[in-house]
Formats: sequence, structure tokens, C-alpha cells
Amino acid sequence: MFANNILQRYVIREWFQTFWPSFLCFEILMFLGFVIQILHKGLDIIALKALIPHMFIQVAPYSIPSALLTATTLTYGRLSADREIIAIQASGIHLRKIITPVLVIGIIFSFFTLVLSAEILPRSLYQIKLLQERAINNILAGRLATFQKKVLMEPYQIYIGNVVDNINKDVTVIQYADDYVTDIIIAEEGSIEVNNEKNTIFLTLRKGEFIKPNYKKAEEVPRLGVFTETTFEIPMGKDKADFSTKHMTIFQLFKYNNEIDRELANSKEIPDNFEEARVEASRKLAEHQNQLQQLNKKQKHLESELKKSKQNLERQKSKIDGLANESKLANNYILVATENLMQLKRENKAGYYIADDIDLKLMEIKETIEREKQRISVISQRMIETREIQNSETNNIATLTKSLEETEKNISVLLRKITSFESDLTLASKKKLRRKNDISIHKRISQALSCLSFIVIGIPLGIKLRSSHLIIGFGVSFMIILFIYYPLMVTGSVLADDTLLPVVPVLWGANGILLIGGICIYQKLFAYNKS
Repeated sequence: MFANNILQRYVIREWFQTFWPSFLCFEILMFLGFVIQILHKGLDIIALKALIPHMFIQVAPYSIPSALLTATTLTYGRLSADREIIAIQASGIHLRKIITPVLVIGIIFSFFTLVLSAEILPRSLYQIKLLQERAINNILAGRLATFQKKVLMEPYQIYIGNVVDNINKDVTVIQYADDYVTDIIIAEEGSIEVNNEKNTIFLTLRKGEFIKPNYKKAEEVPRLGVFTETTFEIPMGKDKADFSTKHMTIFQLFKYNNEIDRELANSKEIPDNFEEARVEASRKLAEHQNQLQQLNKKQKHLESELKKSKQNLERQKSKIDGLANESKLANNYILVATENLMQLKRENKAGYYIADDIDLKLMEIKETIEREKQRISVISQRMIETREIQNSETNNIATLTKSLEETEKNISVLLRKITSFESDLTLASKKKLRRKNDISIHKRISQALSCLSFIVIGIPLGIKLRSSHLIIGFGVSFMIILFIYYPLMVTGSVLADDTLLPVVPVLWGANGILLIGGICIYQKLFAYNKS
């Protein structure tokens, strides 16, 4: 028993002597890759200082399993190459005695990596996001170097040639959608104002042109235009209090999934192929919204025409009233003229007038009567025409009212359909979000527990290799990591994201294959030792 304890402590010491250099090597390599990625987004070296601790945390879940595999392969490879394993077996000690301590270490590191991936890494990633935004805000606020600069603000990329007297020169703004360029704006100069309260960037460009290619139809000639000065807003992302899935811890994701399950439990059934349902609901929703837009235009047009017809009807009524008054006035003139004519004739019989005078007055009165009769005739014709217009407008109002009622009814039907499709779209999106959360949960857990899988395959592999050479140990580790594990992980992630295959098998497949491979090598190893 005492000899076993000494042997196990010896194996653990040898293992850790290999693990720490391996871990440091992988940590630095992945850290440098992370730094290059951050620099590509527009940050400078000075802004990286605050991100360094978080970047080491971000790469740790990837470097720990790789270092475990390398340390295990090298340790047992050296023990096998130096015939120490043969000596141990010759002493009557079973291989399990030198395997169990490292397996226990693998379990401990698996739980440590799980805590790192589940709780610490999401919080660290969120802090990186905040620090990136703060650093980019500083850059956009004017503290740009006098050399060419590129700033990434998804879905925008801003290129600035240089800064002269605090004025940005040779500014280019490129907007992307689904990895396609949708808008390009080129300006001789511009200014940038950051509004932290609204979480928005106001970009004012002067003396420029815009190019708008149709990424859906690449053969079409892009639309071109020029401008003297223009200002547009660039949102700096969601509110800082809003966490995305990658910023949530595993417990937060579980809680979020429970909330989604409660919402889905009280809703109508969504088909298993929720992505097709979501796309179909989105298509029909867009189609109905377009129809609703057309109906709204039609409604506004009908309301405008109805208003015009009613106004015209009121004008015609007023016109008829005016013509009626004018006709009454003309009739009164005729009555007065007739009375004057009769009075004049009576006075003529009485001998009050000279013949020439009476003839002239009689002629004037008769002309007045005839003129007023003609005027009444014209008024009557105009009244007939006005009543025809009035009847036409009345019929038009009835038709427009009926069309407006039908349009409002169609709008009401469309609004109900839109509400239904919005509900379907929301439910399908929630179901998709729940699957996305499941994928995130299983990715983190499977990645953390890969520590144990790497140790399980690393122990028999190192014993079979019988080599203490550092290059061989690293080479085998890289072969397993780069050509077996991560390709399987990437394939599983793609299948989980793009298909409806069960999440657990596709995301845990890489670990399962390593475990099965390790067990198979164990069996061959033990069968060889027994023989």
C-alpha cells in the first residue's frame, strides 16, 4: 500500500511537470490568436491592456483540455519508453494504480473547466464586450492615430484614412447584411459624435457619394448617388443590460428555457420543424403586411375622395340654393315689371303721357321682362345641371362609402391574420431560441467534460507510443485535437445549428468517439499484457 502511494505521487508529479509547460504553451498560442481577432475589430494595443485578464480566461477552456491530452500522452509515453511501466507490472502492480490518479485529475479539471465555461467565461465575455465598446467609443470620439484606421461596428465597418486638425479624412462606411455588402459610402471628410445616452453614433459626412449594390442580383448595375452633406445614425448594439445567449451563465440559460417552456405550454402547437414554420410565418406575415400597406393607401385615397365628394356635394347644395334665390329674384323683377307695365297702360289711357314717351317706357319694361325670363331659363338649366352633379356626387359618395367599408373590413381581416402570423412567428422564434439555448448549454458542458475524454484516450495512446520525445507527444496531441476532436465538434455544431437533429448526440459525439477510442485501446493494451 505504501509503495502504491509513492508510485501514484510519482506519476502525478511527472504529469504536472509536463502539464504546466503544455498549458502555458497552448494558453499563449490561443491568447495571441484572440489578440489578433480583437485588433482586427479596430482596437489598438493600448486598449488591449484592460482586456488581457479576460482574454486569458476566454482561452482557458480550450487550452486546458489540449494541455491535459499533451501532458498525459507525454507522461505515459515517457514511462513506457523508459520501461518503467514494464517494471511496475513486473512488480505485480496493476496498471490501474498509475492510471487512476490521472483519471481523478481529469475529473477535477473537468469540473473546474465546467465552472469556468458555465459561470466565469460568460461574465468575462460580457465584460470584454463592454470594454470593447468603451475603447471603440474613445476611438470614434476623436482619439484616432494619424494613420489608416478600421473600426468594426456590426453591421458597419468604418475606414478612416487620416485625421487632420481633428477632421477625419477619406472616410469609407461599408454596411453588411448576411455577409453581403449592401451599402458603401465614400466621403472626403466627416465628423463623429458619440451619444452615450442613446447608445448611438452620429456620423456626419461631407462631399461624398454612395454606392448601393443589389447583393441578391449581382448582375444588376449598382445604384449611385452623390451628396454634399449627410448625417446618419449607427446604433452601438443592444443596451448594456441586455444579455445575449453567449453572455448568460448555464443557470441563467436553464432559467430562461423554463420561462420559454411556460410560454410555449399555454400556446398552440408548433410543428417540430419550427424553422420552416418560422420562415413560412415570416413570409406570409411580410405578404400580408404588404397587402395591409396597399389597403391603407387605398383607404386613405378613398377617404380623400369621399371628403372631396362631400365637399363638392355641399358646394352643389349651396349653388342650388343660390340659383333658387336668384330665380326668385328674377321672378320678383318680372312681377314688378308687369305691374309697372299695367300701371303705365292705365296712365296712358288717362292721357298722362305723350305717345313717344309711353312707347319708349313700354319697350323698356318689356325688355326687362324678357331679359329676366331669359335669366330664369338660364338659371333653370343651371339648376338642372347642378342637380345632376349633386345626384352624381351622391351616388359617388354611396359607392365610395361602400368601398371604404369593404376596405376597412379587409383591413380588419388582415390585421387578425397578421396578429395570428405574428403569434406563430413569435412562438417559432421562441422554440428556435430554446434550441439555441440548449445548444449553448451542451456545447459548454461537452467542452468542459472533454478533459476526461482527452485523458481517457491519452493514457493508453501514450503507453502504446512508447516515446518520450516532445515533438512526438505534441504531434499526436495536435493530430487528435485538430484532425479528430475539433472537426467533429465543428460538424456537430453546424448540424445542431442548421438541422433538427437531436442536440445531445451531435454535440457529444466528439467526446463519445474519443471515449470509445480510448476504451478500445485500453482493451488491446490489457489483452496484450495478459498474453
